[in-house]
Amino acid sequence: MGVSNDPGQQGPPQYYRPGPSSGAYPQYPQNPYPQGWTPGMQPAPYPQQAPDQAGQAPQWNTASGWGPAPSGGGKVVRPRQMLTGLILLIAATVPFLVMGITTMFLTVDDALLDESGIPRDQLDQAMAQAGITMDQLTQLFRVMGGIFLVLALVYAALAVVAFLGRPGARLTVAILTGVYGLPLLLIMASSLPLFAVLVVAVASAGVVMLYSRPANEWYASRKVGAAQRPA
Repeated sequence: MGVSNDPGQQGPPQYYRPGPSSGAYPQYPQNPYPQGWTPGMQPAPYPQQAPDQAGQAPQWNTASGWGPAPSGGGKVVRPRQMLTGLILLIAATVPFLVMGITTMFLTVDDALLDESGIPRDQLDQAMAQAGITMDQLTQLFRVMGGIFLVLALVYAALAVVAFLGRPGARLTVAILTGVYGLPLLLIMASSLPLFAVLVVAVASAGVVMLYSRPANEWYASRKVGAAQRPA
């Protein structure tokens, strides 16, 4: 089938059937148009990018572990070792708090001296050599009770501050535990050895909890977060 040569004839163009060429006209394909498109149809528009995706940066697959780490990570959870250490340190101060409060309201008299088990003649001789009276001895005990109370409160406060994330307070608690723990053992070794060993052991365990690996990582994460925080 060939193309009509009559200029006045209207109609769609005619094409040759596939097959050997006749030599007069070149051979054309059966349908030169794309599949699903006929003459007279508008060409399909080019795909356009969604407005909300224009200029959008490529997304990293964070779930697979590749790509940069997300900035502004979540808050680091305080490890349970920190709470355990705080409880142990405060528990170690309770006996001294009770002792300090009790001693501050103590009145030294003959009945108390008799209950102490100290021979009265030795006590009277020691007081005479020191040149103090019974009232002065009472005041001395009350001052010592106040010192015990203040030290216990300071120790407990430092433990709380260390729990909140201050590394300086943690170091101070460790130093105080060593400085006062050994003298306590030496002083009470003869009278209350079990009490002294128990108090020092509880306080030392609390310090160990504050210096455990999870606690160290928590302190380090807080330091990094503080360095990245804008001024």
